[in-house]
Amino acid sequence: MWPPRDADLGPSGDHEHMERSYGVVWKEGSRGPVTGKLEFLPRELRLEGLDNTRAVPYEAVASIRVGRSASDRINGGPSVVVERRLGDPITIATVAQPSVVGEIAERLAALRLGAQTSRRVVVIVPLNPGAHASVSRLLKQGPPFDPAAIDGLDRHEVFVTPDEAVFVFESELGSGALAALLAEPKLWEAAAAWSEHVAGPPRIAESVFSWSRGEPEEDISFLPTPGPGDSDGGDIF
Repeated sequence: MWPPRDADLGPSGDHEHMERSYGVVWKEGSRGPVTGKLEFLPRELRLEGLDNTRAVPYEAVASIRVGRSASDRINGGPSVVVERRLGDPITIATVAQPSVVGEIAERLAALRLGAQTSRRVVVIVPLNPGAHASVSRLLKQGPPFDPAAIDGLDRHEVFVTPDEAVFVFESELGSGALAALLAEPKLWEAAAAWSEHVAGPPRIAESVFSWSRGEPEEDISFLPTPGPGDSDGGDIF
């Protein structure tokens, strides 16, 4: 019912059992491939080769997807394509275990999500032509989870246009509440109902402007300051 599972929105479950480094081949934009290792560090993804090292902060990652087209493949195998906010995309393939590509994508997506500090996360799901009515019916059934049971989730809204479904999650705790939501098994069990309606991978919208009307300060007084000799005291110069 709710957004389908995708590399952009990988669950943030317990990854303690995973290795923290992987043998990989990567290429940056149109440059040649580099063989080395990938490491998940606390604040960045590090790629190390014999003569080449790249560090990508998680907050600098614009999107993540599993590349399956011929142009995305390295040595014929699937890859993880990391789109950066600045710079060429980086395409990463594993050396010996192609099945680990999905694991890398999910772990990177979770770390990228955890790097966000915004109290609001907006997820946009592109829809196939003609899917609006079916998606609206699915949305009106409600989410496949209890919003009140998600620790730290303060508000959840869904909007739908003829071309997109927009999911808004708000939390005073930042993105941690959304990470907990993505670990919900019921969320992914319901994702199959969306498969025929989705036109591409979900993406997280970037906040570029925000404004809010501040609450008036209760302790501010616009009365004149009492002068010397007044019963309430005052400044004596």
